[in-house]
Amino acid sequence: MTECEGIGLVVPGMVDRRSGRILNSPPLGWRNVDLRNMLAEATGLPTFIENSPIACALAHMWLRPGDAGANDNFVYLSVSDGVGAGVVLDGEVLRGYGETAGELGHIPLSLEGPHCMCGLRGCWEAYTSNIATRARYLGMEASMPENREALRETQFSMNDLMTRARSGDSMAKAALLETGRYLGIGLAGIFAAFSPARIVIGGEITAAWDLIGDTVRHEARQRALTDIARETPILPATGENFPRLRGAAALLVARQFAAPKVA
Repeated sequence: MTECEGIGLVVPGMVDRRSGRILNSPPLGWRNVDLRNMLAEATGLPTFIENSPIACALAHMWLRPGDAGANDNFVYLSVSDGVGAGVVLDGEVLRGYGETAGELGHIPLSLEGPHCMCGLRGCWEAYTSNIATRARYLGMEASMPENREALRETQFSMNDLMTRARSGDSMAKAALLETGRYLGIGLAGIFAAFSPARIVIGGEITAAWDLIGDTVRHEARQRALTDIARETPILPATGENFPRLRGAAALLVARQFAAPKVA
């Protein structure tokens, strides 16, 4: 392993990169797991850990040529089985006092909404995650733990759902559009909270951007409070294959090129 520069770990959920602990990862069911230090001790290599959305934001910022101005202020929203964001303001990742900023998927949209993997109700994630979208189509209650586990194990994927939507399955298209509506509703809050130069959306759902993009933009813009917010580009992270792997690599790249607060 002498040619390896180090290890980049990217995980869904809350990460304290100072201690290297995974504080809470609902998709993995992990709490207070000291993964970074275990791997560093086992390999003898520099090991860095980050949550998925922030790592994807770092990759978008550091591994894309050009776009320097827009890369100073943007939000990277990662939509997978979980939903979270990497927020970049004035060229630095927003981390917050407890180093866990960006868990926007757990902003509540409703007091009595569906249960989220975190155990609470009505989280944005519970309406927009891949699990929520597939459950919507299959007529399952995604808030039930046994149903979430079944959805993880089923062979029916987001790609299958999008294929059905393009083949004329109206229920598949409706499930995707409903996710698009809820994405747009939440993005309006991102406009108000951070005033980004753009919002970049990553994850499997972006493969259906031709089906849902207009709905996402419409829902976000009709709730925007200013003209600047209404004009903010909302873009899929196209041309960025394997964003989490790129994010893991970005942890090592950022160590060499970024300000200390970034990585």
